[in-house]
Amino acid sequence: MPASAARRPAAVPVTIAACAALALALRAYQLSRPGYLLGVTEYDDGVLFGNALRLVSGVIPYRDFAMVQPPGSALLIAPVALLAKVTGTAWGLAVARILTVCADTANVVLLGVLVRHRGPVTVGVACGFYAVYPDALVAAHTFLLEPWLNLCCLAAAVLIFDGDRLATADTCRLALGGAAFGFAVAVKIWALVPLAVAGLVVVAGTRRIRPALTLAGGAAAGLGVVLAPFAVLAPGGLARGVLVGQLVRNASGGRDLTGRLADLTGLASLPARFPWPLLLAAIGAGITGLYAAAYLAAGRRPAALDAYALLAAVAVTGMLLWPRLYYPHYGDFDAPFLALAVALPAGLLSGALLTRGPLAASRAAGAVLAAVVAVAVAAAGVSQFRAESRLAGTQVAAVADRLIPPGACVVTNDSAYTVAAGRFDSDVAGCPAMTDSFGTLFAMTSGHPRDASAAVLAPVVALWQATLQHAAYVWLIGDTAGQIPWTRQLDSYFLSHFRLIGFAGSPQGWRFVPGPGLYVRR
Repeated sequence: MPASAARRPAAVPVTIAACAALALALRAYQLSRPGYLLGVTEYDDGVLFGNALRLVSGVIPYRDFAMVQPPGSALLIAPVALLAKVTGTAWGLAVARILTVCADTANVVLLGVLVRHRGPVTVGVACGFYAVYPDALVAAHTFLLEPWLNLCCLAAAVLIFDGDRLATADTCRLALGGAAFGFAVAVKIWALVPLAVAGLVVVAGTRRIRPALTLAGGAAAGLGVVLAPFAVLAPGGLARGVLVGQLVRNASGGRDLTGRLADLTGLASLPARFPWPLLLAAIGAGITGLYAAAYLAAGRRPAALDAYALLAAVAVTGMLLWPRLYYPHYGDFDAPFLALAVALPAGLLSGALLTRGPLAASRAAGAVLAAVVAVAVAAAGVSQFRAESRLAGTQVAAVADRLIPPGACVVTNDSAYTVAAGRFDSDVAGCPAMTDSFGTLFAMTSGHPRDASAAVLAPVVALWQATLQHAAYVWLIGDTAGQIPWTRQLDSYFLSHFRLIGFAGSPQGWRFVPGPGLYVRR
């Protein structure tokens, strides 16, 4: 057996391990930055972890408080929320952040496992792409949904595909893959898109309906097990929060397609005056040419895995371009599909070229190609390391310890602050359970804006009136006008019953809106 053939199997696991080590190093370094482990860096992680904290305390989402995500994330992190009963919420969130880093590193490994049969070049491109992808690093810095969503979808793909082909001969694998997709939908409904693409590929690849039904049945089971208890306890709240809330919240904001494409391609760090349309057109033409050259050189048609990667990349990218509301960590959901869509034809083309010509020349070309991929990934990693070196979160625990007694009833428009300060849970009976002020406004008004009619906002105003009546402390962060429907009556009650004691800032919005700060009941 030739020496190159003997070395090739070892090259694949070594490549996966190297890329996973790079991914872990970048994500762990990011988490080591000041305030990133125990401080405040995000709004959403306070809401997501707060939902789990409420759930393990016996407070039911959708019934007792508004929640605009499916319940999968709360169930997923519930063991850590139970641990927080012992460690405190700040360290509970820190553990959730560490586990998210591990989950996102596992995504690199799953990508490698999915394409390992294509050789080290394909593995290096796919795993290296995800390891240094900017939006993946943004999403992995705390407990956000996208790393866990990718983990479920990649696990599903590993089960559904056997090399390049569909594993339709193994009904159990297909059903388990569907179940993994179903749980992914229970984490975030975006997973419906790659699930639909997988179903389409199964139907087209087998020309039979039974494998597709097996996949769909597994998905229904994976989703149904998670949703069933909440659908029984709070069917209306579940529908309003997950379906209506998600649809209407994506109707706000501005749609900057060029900037969003720059973010999704990982090139947003280039200068603002860079000719983006020209560059993006060149990227599209380059990927198209890569696919054409790869399959012409290999003399074969795209396999089922190739079709899934390309269709899923196009579908997920289109899904992320369509809504008006967009945040950089959303782009992490596109990362595994973009990585596959680039790596599979690149590896195929390199394999076709390296097998032609003398053995010595092929070995030399393979070594050069591997070195180019390694240098590109390493250069991107260094760039990310430099960007992370400037990061810093907000430390709040020390000041909160001085101003807020443990167990006090604290109401806030940003749960990340009370979670990081260890003041999320209260010993006071009847303390309000709200975790997401934005989501509460969306769910209770079916997505109407904050300047809607008084009749539409009346239920939210009444909720905040009752919330303030129970609060001993009110912690307002930033501009609250988009979260709390301040009326003259609500504003008057707040100013007459609370006084500012710390974290003072300039008032935001119209003159009746109380400014950011920590307030105590008079």
